[in-house]
Amino acid sequence: MDWRNRIGLYGSYFLGMAGIGFTLPYLPLFLGLDGLSDRAIGLISTLAALAGLAQFPAGLWSDRLGTRKPFILLSLAALGIATVLLRGAHGAVWLGVLVVLFAENGICRATVESLAGAEATALALPGQTAAALGALRFWKPVGIIAVAGVGSVLAKRYGVRSILGPLAVVQLLAAATASLIHEPAGAKHVEARPRKGAGSPMQRLPRDAGLWAFVAAMVLFHTANAPGGVYLGLFLKRDLHASEDILAYAFIVSMIVWMLVVWPAGWLADRCGRKPLLVAGWTVMALRLALVAVAQSPAQIVAIQALDGLANGLFAVLAAAWVTDRLADPRRMGEAQVIVGTSLVLGSAIGPAVAGLLVGSIGYRVLFGVLAGVGALATLLVVAFVPETVTRHREVHADRFVEPMATLTDLSTTP
Repeated sequence: MDWRNRIGLYGSYFLGMAGIGFTLPYLPLFLGLDGLSDRAIGLISTLAALAGLAQFPAGLWSDRLGTRKPFILLSLAALGIATVLLRGAHGAVWLGVLVVLFAENGICRATVESLAGAEATALALPGQTAAALGALRFWKPVGIIAVAGVGSVLAKRYGVRSILGPLAVVQLLAAATASLIHEPAGAKHVEARPRKGAGSPMQRLPRDAGLWAFVAAMVLFHTANAPGGVYLGLFLKRDLHASEDILAYAFIVSMIVWMLVVWPAGWLADRCGRKPLLVAGWTVMALRLALVAVAQSPAQIVAIQALDGLANGLFAVLAAAWVTDRLADPRRMGEAQVIVGTSLVLGSAIGPAVAGLLVGSIGYRVLFGVLAGVGALATLLVVAFVPETVTRHREVHADRFVEPMATLTDLSTTP
């Protein structure tokens, strides 16, 4: 990858994802300040996640067109505009519309997350898929830490709403930076043509029990994990009486560990296999939720959040690498990424929706205990039904740049 693409892709991803440093610790509080109940906040989070399912047709369309840049650019521009408008927004309906665009797993960031991963994968050298994804995902926690750290100072002095002004500038810069991305000459020509005999994109989805078991495990991962983003800050504030800066520190610790994990995770996964690290990621996720359920102080929560960073860092690299291996087709990179992203948003919709119905009657502690049980079930699915793919990955990557040429040859001889 040349330096222009590094700046364009990594820079826009870094700036676009930086806003999660506001959504994780402060967005639920921001919505609560406008009078929204816990149930309403959970509903809005669910709607935002459901809107993120739009990434799936976007990913399939990007494969058909052979380009991801327009989708990334449009998503980041919409995200910047939503951030500008959110600062002065009031009322459940208008706030809900903007959160659908702005949320961590909303339509804009979900699309950028998946298609930036597809772009990084497309530019990766053979056999280095996980390493390329690790290099990209490294920039996500860096941006989140920066915004959460600055946000903790602004929130303590001027209130939560004051963070949105500087953040709007950052999000608009993300769209400007994405304009620097340039895709290799000929990429569109090769990727835009489907394989001979292929039907619609949906018909190309494999009838693969291992893949669907992994999709179920990914959905359950985020069903268990996503409510933490919605309710952990409220639990800290209301039950453990933490200050606003502690809310930021809890998520900063998670992001620091994530940042430290993604690069070595990608390197190890390309050399030692995907499954051992997948099992570790799912196990750590369930353990973290169980420990949150019994924590007695804000300091304990902050320490436990290191496990959250470890689990999410492993997921961010390994899940996308596994699905890319499993599909084993360079013309389906967008599809591979949005399978992961769609599983993420489905879980992120189901988790807050169910949690929103339960939290009022069972409380935050029991809720996190229930979520830990869901995480344990997801871990068992990975252990029992998800196979290793790294051997298969090594067998097919040598043909990665040969098969599209064969496809072009077939097309050139077609009368």
